[in-house]
Amino acid sequence: MKLSALLCSTSLLLAANASAAIFESGDWAAAKVGHACHVFTQRAARDTSGALVFTFHNQGYSSGFGYDYHPWPGETAAPWDEDDFAVLAFDGQESWLGDEMFTHEGTGGYGAYITDGMVPDMITSILNSKTSIEVMFDRAAKGEVWLYGKFSPTGFAESLQKAGEWCAFNPRNLPSS
Repeated sequence: MKLSALLCSTSLLLAANASAAIFESGDWAAAKVGHACHVFTQRAARDTSGALVFTFHNQGYSSGFGYDYHPWPGETAAPWDEDDFAVLAFDGQESWLGDEMFTHEGTGGYGAYITDGMVPDMITSILNSKTSIEVMFDRAAKGEVWLYGKFSPTGFAESLQKAGEWCAFNPRNLPSS
């Protein structure tokens, strides 16, 4: 849902405007907020929701990646069940990276986040994508896989490069935390 992704992106952009610069390229953007750089999607495909967000601290330490779910208007229940698990696909091909994601419900809402050590693999997978990054959930009780967010890789490489410049790290060679 474009509005939801826009709200997440707007929040990061407003924070960035208060303390630093922003950079936009294609469907992605980068922002430096304090000592952290964020690379995030600016929009999701029609009938999908949320945002993909990378976070990098100075020199690339403590990097993270997640899918921030944005509920549809009127939605109050959890978007997935405890027995459901994330599925990631790049250009329509499912990836083992979904197995490295865990769900979370926090003050900001629901999300699925990848194990920190897998962030370089996630970067490589998006860099190698030509058409799409899909976040799905295998809904065990329903016996179905639901698409939650579909995103374009257009502009990711440029936004990632800008974040690397701002926070002094090489996106293709992140340090181990």
